[in-house]
Amino acid sequence: MLAVHQREENGTAQLGGVLRFGLGLKAFPIAMIVVWIVLLLWIKLVIDPPPASPGDRLYVLAVLILFVVILPWIMFLEAFGTRVVLSQEGIQMDSFWRGTRLMRWEDVESIHFSQWKWGFIVKSHDSKFVLRNELHGLALFAEAVDARLPPEKWVKASGRLRILLPKGPYD
Repeated sequence: MLAVHQREENGTAQLGGVLRFGLGLKAFPIAMIVVWIVLLLWIKLVIDPPPASPGDRLYVLAVLILFVVILPWIMFLEAFGTRVVLSQEGIQMDSFWRGTRLMRWEDVESIHFSQWKWGFIVKSHDSKFVLRNELHGLALFAEAVDARLPPEKWVKASGRLRILLPKGPYD
C-alpha cells in the first residue's frame, strides 16, 4: 500500500510518501505457518513416528515453538510494523523493533546501494537507514533524493536511483 502526497506551496511541488513492505513479504509469515502445520500433520498422520521419550518431547516442543510461533511472528511484526515516511523534513522510519527515528535531509552524508543488504543505505553522522528493495514506492525515494540532495551525496547509488527515476538527471 502506497500513499503519495503532492501539494503546491509557494510554487514548488513537495514530494512525500509512505513506503511499506509489499503483500509478498506480508504473506510470507502466514505461508510459513501453513507450511509448518501441513508438515507437522503429514509427519503425524502419514509417517506416524514412534512415541518419544520425555527428553525428546521437550526438544520437539522447543523446535515447534521456535519455527511455528516465534519466527513467523517476528517476520509478521517486521512486515506489518515497518514504514518509511518521506517528508519535507527528512526520512522517518517507523519500526516495531527500533521505534521511530528521523533523519533530516541536511544530515544525510551519503547514499549507496548494497548488494549484500539488497537495498539503499542512507548514512548520517550518527545513524544509518537501510531501505530494502522489498519496500513499495522506492521511486518516490529516488525522486526525493534527486530533489533534495546534491548529486555528490548519492553518486555511489546513482545507477540504481537512475533506474527508479522516471526521468533522471542523466536523461
